Amino acid sequence: MNSDLKDLLRLNKTHTKPAAAVLNRAFHNYPLLRYYYPDEPARDKIGHYFFHSMISYTIRYGEVYATSPDLEGIAAWLASDKYPMTFLRLLRSVPLSVIFGLGKEGAGKMKHTGEYIDAVHKRLVPYRHWFLQVICVDPQYQGKGYAGKLLGPMLTRIDGEGLPCYLETMEEKNVGLYEHFGFRVIEKSSIPRTVFTNWAMLIEKPG
Repeated sequence: MNSDLKDLLRLNKTHTKPAAAVLNRAFHNYPLLRYYYPDEPARDKIGHYFFHSMISYTIRYGEVYATSPDLEGIAAWLASDKYPMTFLRLLRSVPLSVIFGLGKEGAGKMKHTGEYIDAVHKRLVPYRHWFLQVICVDPQYQGKGYAGKLLGPMLTRIDGEGLPCYLETMEEKNVGLYEHFGFRVIEKSSIPRTVFTNWAMLIEKPG
């Protein structure tokens, strides 16, 4: 973790659309997104709005970094006082056309899953911390070390601030990757009425 945040590109509103496109490609077959939007053509279209909303919100209320202007990889971070996403903040940060573009498909599933994940998050880390909301590497660049380039600098900064860092994943294959960077599983739970398992992971406060 020797690199610095200055070696990364901090994204602003001008990067929202291309960043959303990268996330949409990276997560196109992510099990949770497939659960929300089973129809593949619909998932490709609505996924753009889904990730546009996420990136818009985090650019305004958190920090989003890319490995370079080519956006090989992207990581979005929120301080705990800006999470979870509220409807008022959503309206302030996301264009209405994007919100309407999400439509109603998958809304019930998304609400149920989101409420469960948020409740777990609040219960496990009810104190000040950073939250790694999302990290991805564009499929064409995967396996080339970009995840480490994204995680290292921010985790070094968070460690220097004396704060813990939290994340969750619903893919077991990601657990080992995050453990490599110092996270540990603090709870594994089944999301009610779904087939999904949620791994809550934390890097504890230094000292």
